[in-house]
Amino acid sequence: MEPQVILTLTMSPAVDMFAVTEQFFHDSKTRCQITRQLPGGGGINVARNLRRMGVSTTAVFPAGGYHGELLSRLLDDDGQSFIRVPIANETTQNIVLDEQASGLALHLVFPGATLVQEEWLSCQKTIREFTPKPQLLVISGSLPPSVPDSFFAELVEQCHEHHLRVVLDTSGNPLRLALAKGVHLVKLNREDFKALGYVGGESPAERLPALKAMLAEGMADHMVLTLGPNGAMLVSREGLQLHAMPPRVEVVSHAGAGDAFVSVMTCKLYQGQPVQEAFAYGVAAAAAAISTPGNQLENMDWLEQVREGTVITEL
Repeated sequence: MEPQVILTLTMSPAVDMFAVTEQFFHDSKTRCQITRQLPGGGGINVARNLRRMGVSTTAVFPAGGYHGELLSRLLDDDGQSFIRVPIANETTQNIVLDEQASGLALHLVFPGATLVQEEWLSCQKTIREFTPKPQLLVISGSLPPSVPDSFFAELVEQCHEHHLRVVLDTSGNPLRLALAKGVHLVKLNREDFKALGYVGGESPAERLPALKAMLAEGMADHMVLTLGPNGAMLVSREGLQLHAMPPRVEVVSHAGAGDAFVSVMTCKLYQGQPVQEAFAYGVAAAAAAISTPGNQLENMDWLEQVREGTVITEL
């Protein structure tokens, strides 16, 4: 029997343009050279990573205009399966600009394209009617400003009706509303955690009671809290309370690091790996991603090396 596909949803897709300059100038022209253009947006990044790891994926996203056409061509060239929901407005282009003199990078992210109701309802319909029934839905990225904050929550409810598990990586009020419906796995960062009401200390031990309380409220089966350079935490309905710390790596680009985490943890869960091992690989994937250019996790040998150096402790 052919394995079930994983669907990803990106409501704010983009073409990511990577460029380089010798030096930033604040009061005159900063001359740049484009190095490459890549498909971008949370769910699209996740789908491409998963496919690279041998998992059948289809990326669903709304797109229109010149950049919508370019995004589709880039995905075709990459061999990525996708369903593009047509929209009237222009798809966004984001910019990653590296300064060679300092080694610093600017990651300029713009709001997603404006969608009318018919267009965003079509995105939900595409997920509901996808056949054969997918194994998982990964919702990753922000909502465009025109789409109601309840959009993801409504979609999670629809997924429950179809017995479809959801992996969630978003922020703000759309995150809060979706978690009220309960998901399979959620990845939070420190800002998300504070927005959900956390006001305590910075250490994993201090954060743990609040994270456990959110789990007890039914927000997710597995809750991950990323801590930047201090690794990540996991609490699970299985009773796991873990902290993972990757080895130190040289930071090249933060673009796609969170998507790499979600991709690899989702992949390992899909392949039947224990939750703690999937979590460890997710942490390693984020570290591997920030140490390489682009928005994708491309070097799997490097991922394995980083995983070997990732330390898991019980909380």
